[in-house]
Amino acid sequence: MLYYQEDSNSVISELNSTPNGLEKAEVERRQVEYGFNELQTEKKTNLFLLFITQFKSFIIYILLFAVVFSFILHEYIDATIILSILIANALIGFFQELSANKSLEALKKLNTIQAKVIREGKVEVINSKDLVPGDIIKLEAGDKVPADCRLIEQNRLKVEEAALTGESLPVSKITDKITKESQIADQTNMLFSSTTVLEGTAKAIVIETGMKTEIGKITSMIRDTQKELTPLQKKLDKFGKKLSYIIIIICIAVLVVMSIKNFLTVGLTPILFFEVFLIAVALAVAAVPEGLPAVVTITLSIGVKRLLKKKALVRRLASVETLGSCNVICTDKTGTLTKNEMTVQNAWTLDKEAQIEGIGYNPNGYVSSKLEPLLYKIGAVCNNSNLEKKENMWTITGDPTEAALLVSAKKTELEIKEIKRLDEFPFDSMRKMMSVLVEEKGKKFIYTKGAPDQLLKNCSFALKNGKKIKLSPKEKEIIGKKINEYSSEALRVLAFAYKESTSKDIEEKNLIFVGLQAMIDPPREDVSDSIAKTKRAGIRVIMITGDYKETALAIGRKIGIEGKALTGEEIGNLSLDELKKELKNNTNIFARVIPEHKQRIVGALQEQGHIVAMTGDGVNDAPALKKANIGVAVGSGTDVAKEAADFVLLDDSFTNIVNAIEEGRGIYQNIQKTIMLLLSGNLSEILIIFFAVLFGWNLPLTAIMLLWINLITDGAPALAMAVDPYSKDIMNQKPKDTKEEILSKQKLSVISLRGIILTIFALILFKLFGGASDIASEIQIGQSIVFLFVVISETLLVLIIRDYYKTPIFTNTWVWLAIGTSFVLQSLVMFTPLQTIFKVATLNFVQYMYFIGFEILLVLGSIVIKNLFPLYVKNKNLNYSTK
Repeated sequence: MLYYQEDSNSVISELNSTPNGLEKAEVERRQVEYGFNELQTEKKTNLFLLFITQFKSFIIYILLFAVVFSFILHEYIDATIILSILIANALIGFFQELSANKSLEALKKLNTIQAKVIREGKVEVINSKDLVPGDIIKLEAGDKVPADCRLIEQNRLKVEEAALTGESLPVSKITDKITKESQIADQTNMLFSSTTVLEGTAKAIVIETGMKTEIGKITSMIRDTQKELTPLQKKLDKFGKKLSYIIIIICIAVLVVMSIKNFLTVGLTPILFFEVFLIAVALAVAAVPEGLPAVVTITLSIGVKRLLKKKALVRRLASVETLGSCNVICTDKTGTLTKNEMTVQNAWTLDKEAQIEGIGYNPNGYVSSKLEPLLYKIGAVCNNSNLEKKENMWTITGDPTEAALLVSAKKTELEIKEIKRLDEFPFDSMRKMMSVLVEEKGKKFIYTKGAPDQLLKNCSFALKNGKKIKLSPKEKEIIGKKINEYSSEALRVLAFAYKESTSKDIEEKNLIFVGLQAMIDPPREDVSDSIAKTKRAGIRVIMITGDYKETALAIGRKIGIEGKALTGEEIGNLSLDELKKELKNNTNIFARVIPEHKQRIVGALQEQGHIVAMTGDGVNDAPALKKANIGVAVGSGTDVAKEAADFVLLDDSFTNIVNAIEEGRGIYQNIQKTIMLLLSGNLSEILIIFFAVLFGWNLPLTAIMLLWINLITDGAPALAMAVDPYSKDIMNQKPKDTKEEILSKQKLSVISLRGIILTIFALILFKLFGGASDIASEIQIGQSIVFLFVVISETLLVLIIRDYYKTPIFTNTWVWLAIGTSFVLQSLVMFTPLQTIFKVATLNFVQYMYFIGFEILLVLGSIVIKNLFPLYVKNKNLNYSTK
């Protein structure tokens, strides 16, 4: 059926639906028949190919060649050990990547669109994947169209369809059927999945879902998409390549020096050369932190899951690392700093004022004075919210501000009968008003509500003592004083007006002012503590709101946002340099702003070198969210805002932004721990071999020993650090510098010094027990004690690094399991028949005492290094300045 060529009633009938939507049982049946409304964008991971990719490395290829060559030379034990270690390493990498892929896939599934659907006559908000053909949905400005639909009703509807058609201009929609055959771009009575509602409202019936939608058909043709690495992963990849080049050069140097030495002393036979070659390759494998990318991905995904528990959904993985650098949060007031639980407390007309008691959305409350009923009627009729009682609780659907107006009307026992809505001019951020055209008792009226300053510009008259009077400057002054009075008490004020109309169009001119309603939106209980927390973290908080300056200042005082305030009008009169100057002069509150002002504020802050997090909820907030370093959409906001954002707050609270920043800092901290662990241990292995060769000694470690060290000290301990708790005082530090490398000079100094000390101690032990000996048994003892010393030292390094980051010692069971596993595996090599396979000697009491003594000295040396290069100096500055 060509739905666009049929009228909407025929489409409803064809799909066996009704204007009141489907019944629940029918929805369940159709979900089984049609499946979920979601796009299948990626092919499933091929487990075999994922395992094979673990061997895609030039160094691994060389080792595999070494295995084959060992078998040819009948060195079966060596070949088996090398192959076993390679397979074990591949399995660790395989499960790490598989875990990371599953985590990322699970997170993608959480990143869904919400849809307003009518089922059994009631409006519900559901996950869009649960939509089925025949569902009736409602849409408004800012919504993303969740499926292909045929329009039933529309009001000034304009849709952006560039995602599907490439057409950049908004498309005006109609409900009439189209008789001629038309392409998608010309089907103006249809809505298509993944397009965006820019203006107006609509009701439509779903005709296709999932892969059967127009966008689904395109998706099926372009399934294979290249995964984009995060900036951190790119940085790590670049860092890893540089490190690999240095390591390979050192390994080649070791190979050349050892080959020359053997040639000059005993002659260089093929077998001897192969042994030297194997040492160099094993050293490269041990030194290159090949597991780092997978560990980083897992650390990021674990952090993202933690963020989800803290009500922050990550849409772009790359943004997680940016959180650690954030030093300015630009936040909305309503719903983010405040509860967004509006309650009308005062109503006012030019005649008198009324106090309205009660809290929340319970419509029971005393009204102190009887005012003009039209004031409450306009609020209740010019309204798209619903208020209903469910299980003895009053719940709302729609905007909390509009719901508060329904409640105030009910408290006055106002009855609204025989009013028919003919048209609506929806609210937008430029006009800051909403109007409806209604028919009542044979007459037409325009009812308007909105921001007082905007609405009063469109009023020529006022209602006083039930009579229409000219709105003189005197009345405007009286109204202005009352608005300022309410605003200074942190109340949000709306103005109401009307006029009789003979036109079928809504004209918001020459309106009659009726009165004001002032509502309270109290600050969230936890917001003051969160503001204080940001100060200690060196993060500046800027409030940006559409409310009045006085209201914003009053809320700011209550929650701890200090500084000067500017209005949107004042921002409009400032040049960029003047705006930057105001921001430097501690201007932290911006009131009566429009979305364009948000962009200017973000741009000015970024030019000053700040890393800015910006919250938003509306269609017009999208540019500012994209411009900000970290775009944060509130969960109650529009789909357009969510699409533009990096994070979505699931319950709008400012505290969740602060929690997200803390989590971002912690994720980065755990990644740094992992890098320090891998590099410090690997550095010492290179230096031990390099200096032993340089001194003309025997080799302190064999190829198999190097591979074994790499297996048991790099994999599990590094992975365990991914779930480490964060330092308790992580939010008492300044944000990290964006120009800072993954490891600062200070941290590099710590791991370098510790690696050098470990190398010196290992070489001393080796020299004492066979380093320069010509007797094979003595050389074996020296290698055994160095082998044990390096394994235990690198295992204990996990605890040393955790202590360096002030991580409580017994807070991560996985770390202790990893350490215990390393100890057990090493004990098996040292004290069981595996000794023979690894060519490890049995050590005597004296040798163990030397080992323990040097291990203690290394731990003491690590403590000294930690104090010489402290991780950070506590941030004593509690002001907003981040200098």
